[in-house]
Amino acid sequence: MTATPGSAATPGPADDASAGLVLPDIRAEAERLASAALAAGLPLRLMGGLAVWLASPSVRQPPFARAYADLDFAAASRARSPVKAFFEAQGYVPEKLFNALHGAQRLNYAAPHGGWTIDVIFDELAMSHRLDLRDRLAGPGATIPLADLLLTKLQIWEINDKDLGDALCLLADHAVSPGPDGGAAPGSATPGPAVLDVRRIGAVLGADWGFGHTVEGNLSRVARLWAERRPPAAAFDVARQVAALQEAIEAAPKTLGWKARARVGERVRWYETPEEVRH
Repeated sequence: MTATPGSAATPGPADDASAGLVLPDIRAEAERLASAALAAGLPLRLMGGLAVWLASPSVRQPPFARAYADLDFAAASRARSPVKAFFEAQGYVPEKLFNALHGAQRLNYAAPHGGWTIDVIFDELAMSHRLDLRDRLAGPGATIPLADLLLTKLQIWEINDKDLGDALCLLADHAVSPGPDGGAAPGSATPGPAVLDVRRIGAVLGADWGFGHTVEGNLSRVARLWAERRPPAAAFDVARQVAALQEAIEAAPKTLGWKARARVGERVRWYETPEEVRH
């Protein structure tokens, strides 16, 4: 996600010590912040590209290694005040105008050196589809659970190469299987025991035909990308992982709402655009 510029406060003398906490490398800083949030017991977890970087060694080397411009976190709205205090204590400068206008759903912060921004969403990710994260932010991992992390990538209707590569690397490094799905552990250089929990993915998509339809199309794109480019040390065959995930999605129980929307199909648009979500 890309943070929206606002009017950031100018750090004063009281900010100098906390500003010194911020590391110069965004990847090391992502790990530091995610670990600090976990240690503080906050319902605040890393998501986005840097969460994939923390979870999946395959994204750290060619052909999928890339630069990162910002950090994304998901938080529980019940902890809004502690989350605000956390980022300011870590040396980040609030985007005051943006936060005043949109603080019920999102917060933006800027690094004191201007190198990157932080975007915090509360309770759900609302992009092409809506992913409810309220009960997914208190696990043992420093990131949102891996199944949710994969869904944040595959829910994008107009998906780009970076997000496809992130999804592929998650599938290359983690088994598609029923739980545990606790998220990436800080400091891990190899895949942890957490898996891509098909129970969670099936439950989300079995209740939302449109979300599932987008994910199915993007899984086919991931399989095609795997045929063209592969991380050299992948732990799993991504084509087989995609097939297993497609099978699990097909077999998952479907709600009455899913069945009613499936009858309509593509005659009515099933996804939102970023512009509509922002407004």
